[in-house]
Amino acid sequence: MDPFALGAGFGFGALLVGIIFAVICNTLAREKDRSAGWWALWGFLTTFIALIVLVLLPRKTAA
Repeated sequence: MDPFALGAGFGFGALLVGIIFAVICNTLAREKDRSAGWWALWGFLTTFIALIVLVLLPRKTAA
């Protein structure tokens, strides 16, 4: 089993995208005087929520 992908094929890449998105959300929150920590956390978790939805979608069948 690949330690980065954890057998799913998107582990390390998803982590990297989540961190980038968290930094973007943190920056935007600071500009608008919002709670930067919470926005960064939600930005990070949004990436993984999207991945969970993708995993749960039915597979596309070849027609």
